[in-house]
Amino acid sequence: MMNENIKTLIPKIQTFLVNQPIKRAWLFGSFSRGEEKPDSDIDILVQYDEAAGISLFTISRIMVQMKKLLGRDVDLVEQDRLLPFASDSANHDKILIYERKD
Repeated sequence: MMNENIKTLIPKIQTFLVNQPIKRAWLFGSFSRGEEKPDSDIDILVQYDEAAGISLFTISRIMVQMKKLLGRDVDLVEQDRLLPFASDSANHDKILIYERKD
């Protein structure tokens, strides 16, 4: 169950992602389970817009900007790059928080 803290962060994330090369984003991990601690990072599973030509620089820039916006470390994880054990956990916890309207 999401707490009030993440309910205030999700609209900020959604507004930010509108101008990023990301098609979909899911919250997963401790925040999606309502188990975050003061030092928890925000785990976001993403599906990038492959037509945008994503580079490590782009991913790093997005993470830095999101950290500034949200005041917490942000871990962006590409949907297709999760190892099987991590994928099972992420898929169990994930909550869709953004989907681009094309």
